[in-house]
Amino acid sequence: MRAAKPSERPIDPARRTRRGRPAFRMSSGGKGDAVLKCQSRLEWLFAMAAVIHPRVSEIYYQPLVVNLTTGTVHREKIKMKPDCKYYVPDYLLVVDGKEYIIEVKSAALLAMSNKDFESIREILTRHALRFALLTDLDLRSAENNIRILYEYAIHDDPGAITEWADTLEKLLENSSHISVAQDLVGLIEPINWYVCAGILRGVIKFDVFNWQLLGMNFPVERAFGDQQSLEVMHFV
Repeated sequence: MRAAKPSERPIDPARRTRRGRPAFRMSSGGKGDAVLKCQSRLEWLFAMAAVIHPRVSEIYYQPLVVNLTTGTVHREKIKMKPDCKYYVPDYLLVVDGKEYIIEVKSAALLAMSNKDFESIREILTRHALRFALLTDLDLRSAENNIRILYEYAIHDDPGAITEWADTLEKLLENSSHISVAQDLVGLIEPINWYVCAGILRGVIKFDVFNWQLLGMNFPVERAFGDQQSLEVMHFV
């Protein structure tokens, strides 16, 4: 793993890409690259979704170069030839031990893209790489939940997250009157620490698409270790 320089901030929206767009820097939470770069706000959100995704074990930013002319894949920096066309993907994710190349695009701009994604998919498949094209439609209304859970997922003391989750689990084992998150007020404070930790550790279920963490007015249902509710991204 490449260590982040001490001067680097987890998120630095002040920096910009060569195209003048805001550039974001963020922590991978110990998954792959120590610091992830994002060239758009949408990439930033998907990177956060990958950090909290329980089946994603590694995340790498622009990890390879695909020569579309020759059909070759390079995992190291190369000198690009002017007579060849190239493709540099946004991310490589390792999901259940399998490598997925991830392309993030705005659904509204997808039709205007000049990339032949089917040809890209065919080349990657020949190199045992899976391909997933993700748009803002995949995130739906989950943005605020993703951002909140991400902040807990990159907590500098993972043991604290586990401790809060264990405390919540013991409370739920011994209490039968807790039906919504607000019922936890006065029992564990601040409740957002324990609830978010419980979601990340599979203590309680949470529908990231239809419930909102803000307000804590969603039902509390035990997950018994099932973290499927954190699978914001679905790979095909």
